[in-house]
Amino acid sequence: MPALILFGRSWLVASDDLPIPMLCLMVVHTVWCEFSNHILALRAVRDTMATYPSCAGALSFCLSTKVRAHQGLESRCDAGKTALAWLFGTFFCFLFSTCLEGLILRHSLKGCILQPGARQHVNGLLYLHFVVTIADLAFTILGTFLDYHVGNSCYVRNHVHAAIVVVIVGNYFIIACNFLGIALIFSVYPDLSSEEKWNRMFTMLGCFLCLPQGNGHDRDSQGSLSHIANCFGEVFQGADLVPSDIAAGLALLALQHRRMLENEMLGRRASCSALPKGTLFDVASKPWANKPLRASAVNDDEITPCSGNIDTPEELYITDESLANVLSEAAHYARWALAAYGWLLYTWANPSGGLALVCSAQDAQNCCYHRTKGDDLDRSALKVCAGISDDDLFHKQMLHLTNWVGEQPYFIARDSARHAIVVSIRGTMSVQDCITDCMYKPVLLNADVIGLPHLSGCQLHCHAGVVTATSFILSDLEKHGILHRLLLGNTCSLGSKQKRKHWHRDDVFGSNRFGGHQGWTLVLCGHSLGAGVATVLSLHLRQTFPSVRVWAIEPPGGLLSAELAAACREWTISSIHGSDLITRLSGPCLLKLRHDLVDSLVRCKVNKFTLLARLSCSPDIVEPDDFIMQPGDRENEANTFRQEFERFHIQQIKDRPLMVAPLYPPGRLLHLCRIPKNSGSQPVLGYEYEVRWISAKDLMAQGLLVSRNFFTDHFPDKVVAVLSELSMKFRTKDPTLDKINRLGTFIQTEGNHAAPPT
Repeated sequence: MPALILFGRSWLVASDDLPIPMLCLMVVHTVWCEFSNHILALRAVRDTMATYPSCAGALSFCLSTKVRAHQGLESRCDAGKTALAWLFGTFFCFLFSTCLEGLILRHSLKGCILQPGARQHVNGLLYLHFVVTIADLAFTILGTFLDYHVGNSCYVRNHVHAAIVVVIVGNYFIIACNFLGIALIFSVYPDLSSEEKWNRMFTMLGCFLCLPQGNGHDRDSQGSLSHIANCFGEVFQGADLVPSDIAAGLALLALQHRRMLENEMLGRRASCSALPKGTLFDVASKPWANKPLRASAVNDDEITPCSGNIDTPEELYITDESLANVLSEAAHYARWALAAYGWLLYTWANPSGGLALVCSAQDAQNCCYHRTKGDDLDRSALKVCAGISDDDLFHKQMLHLTNWVGEQPYFIARDSARHAIVVSIRGTMSVQDCITDCMYKPVLLNADVIGLPHLSGCQLHCHAGVVTATSFILSDLEKHGILHRLLLGNTCSLGSKQKRKHWHRDDVFGSNRFGGHQGWTLVLCGHSLGAGVATVLSLHLRQTFPSVRVWAIEPPGGLLSAELAAACREWTISSIHGSDLITRLSGPCLLKLRHDLVDSLVRCKVNKFTLLARLSCSPDIVEPDDFIMQPGDRENEANTFRQEFERFHIQQIKDRPLMVAPLYPPGRLLHLCRIPKNSGSQPVLGYEYEVRWISAKDLMAQGLLVSRNFFTDHFPDKVVAVLSELSMKFRTKDPTLDKINRLGTFIQTEGNHAAPPT
């Protein structure tokens, strides 16, 4: 830090990133010098050194090389002097490069991360090193021509010529490594603004992914890419940081957050001996609304976000048995959420099961007779993972890997054991899903459509990408009318006669399959992006289906305004696993992470090489105080950088208020908190967990926590395993459920399941 400026342009490295490359080059050049010296020898080293008994060190080495070179060349060779000049030129380049690399190494280790003034001589040394590299390349090319024209005629013995060829080829390899390193740190757009730079990069990404052009879908995709580029440009600006600075800042934050994870646990424990006073999903009965299913969002960049209050949930104390029922239900629908990902993720979570599906007799028969469809494996994995049959599956919308931006795959099936119709929505799996995820700026929901007319303005904020995906699913549900025919039957009053005729034409199952489900519960579930879409979908469906319930498995953190998130608590439970990154991700949390990262770099009291070396060798014994100064300990040039960044940060928030619009995860939050293991216990998953009810306000105030598990904690297969193990841990009275609920199994339970109180 800041980015290295060479040849009038900035590069992707800073002056303190050079110790490791320079150390590697020093070792290579030193070994190559010695190799070049010894490989040309025709006599013993002792005979050569005896000629110059008073020489030592580098001078002795150079004179030794000269004698060996003379001995290896024919005295009558016309090109002998040229060959000797080439040899000494190459050797001198090696030797001089080694000395320069040592100097660059020494200077790049000076100062702290944000003290570039201590490394001011690095630029001049790099220019000199570049000149020597060009000279080395010129001598290598000269050696190639000499070897081609002279051949063996100037060498006393054949093996001398072979040695020369080895030196030339090795030299080309070293030079190629130099230029490869230069290419890797080359900044393609050094002088563009942050927004324009990210726009160019995402345009290149679209070309690389071969996104087609020409129709409405593609125009939407290009617009989304531009929108995402602007979002990235807004977050990653204001500080002249290179990738290694960000890595060092995250390492420093990980040290600080490790202490926070160990000592600061959110919320309250979920269980005690008190009996519950109510149920979680007490939903007021409301008349069905004869309104079209349409997600209405208003894009208004000029609205001012408000900081709504989201109440901290009451202390939810329930019995272990009731908590086990809740966890068992959560694990059950977490498997349904996993089923929406299809065969690929099922195989990731259960390799033997996935391969068994590929090698099944039915699939083998389809393959032999060329009847294999693209979604056969996805359909098979879906049924195995959710524990359903073909008769239970009513609708499956493009579960394969590819989909358009904002068109989220989902399926509708029957959960006979729980008398529920389940809509499971797939989470992030494709590049298009990632684009939908990154459309984080909020838009406004239509208060009348979602049945909350008392809300207005920023109280209706919702994640823009989720609203887009919800609109697609609502349109598809209205087109096919499956939910209305299943749950409402003949009482369905939604839709014109033309729509009903279309529903019957679209009925590929037969009308008899839709009967007998009146009074069943509608359950929406999903993981990650799918959890967010399921929640917003429930806001639009709950007037038509008052018994709707949502199981949001690891939903995105920046999803709903405080008021909408609180309203969803009547019918929504969200699971938060450990330090999951996605469940804490929002615009304000990203800005907080950026601010904390810059603050950690400013207060760092060691150089980057020392920091990363100690963290790599002994990460478990280092403490934050070993690397980070206390605030105000010492004034240096890093404080000037901090002041400039603070001014930019404040101005950016004033100019773009939607970046800090407070958004929260939905419903009641069930935190699966990882705790230190007891000495005598050996949990199945390698960790011990404690179940805690937490508030969305506390979760988002804590922000993003950098840890070794903050990314893998989001994986759906891990969440399923943790929920299954915890449900068994708290179940002590029902022996029928005292089994390990592994991935791909279907738990058949009898009786009603209790739920935590409101």
